[in-house]
Amino acid sequence: MKSVLPFLLLCAACHAPGTQESTDSPAPYTETIRGTDVRFDMVWVEAAQLWVGKHEVTWDEYLLYCDFEQDNGIPPGADAVTKPSVPLDWTPYDRDWGAGQRPAVGMSWNAAQKYCAWLSANTGQTYRLPTEQEWAAFAGPRPADAAAIAAQAWCAENSKERTQEVGQKAPNLYGLYDVYGNLWEYCANPYSADDPEQAVLRGGSWQSPAASIDPATRLAFDYDWTLRDPNYPPGVWWIPDGPHLGFRIVRDAPSTP
Repeated sequence: MKSVLPFLLLCAACHAPGTQESTDSPAPYTETIRGTDVRFDMVWVEAAQLWVGKHEVTWDEYLLYCDFEQDNGIPPGADAVTKPSVPLDWTPYDRDWGAGQRPAVGMSWNAAQKYCAWLSANTGQTYRLPTEQEWAAFAGPRPADAAAIAAQAWCAENSKERTQEVGQKAPNLYGLYDVYGNLWEYCANPYSADDPEQAVLRGGSWQSPAASIDPATRLAFDYDWTLRDPNYPPGVWWIPDGPHLGFRIVRDAPSTP
């Protein structure tokens, strides 16, 4: 019988402190929403020290949280947090653009945050919205000109006045899609300390001219976007005039023992 000592020594060396494995960046991965076959990809971005959603959150993902369209079976953990009300009849949740792999659109800041809480309960991982500083880190440098932006972004010049399915344009420096254009993305912090309830968004949308899209541009949530909501308080879950609003999720770096 051959000795297993050389094999054990080799294994110990592979996992010893200071070896290549311990210094490698965390790997990208695909998460499956428990109880479904819906998946999403997370990319490790060294510059942000985060896993970042490869795409904006899609309707395929978001509707599982809403579950107002589910005929049977709610994914485990779905009742761990409050879920959105049924959208207003006169404002179709998908704006009649289609759902599936288009990015989920028109939810409130509260709804985006609650989705992260639900997803965390469902998967056992902690997902959240990025801060503005983190968003700027994974957005990377601004493309050289309007043509380069249009190559990465669904914008006013090429969007056909609506969102488009995620992942069709060129990725950014870190392999993330639609960071620019398609939808403005909610961040975790407010627009200013003066109003902690006012969300801030980054990245531009399908409405934005390519030349106006810049990673430094901040968009303050406009409360007028909720005025057509007959509910009180308005805009708790859905923003009637929010066809340009969406979000992307992040996950913190693994803790170091």
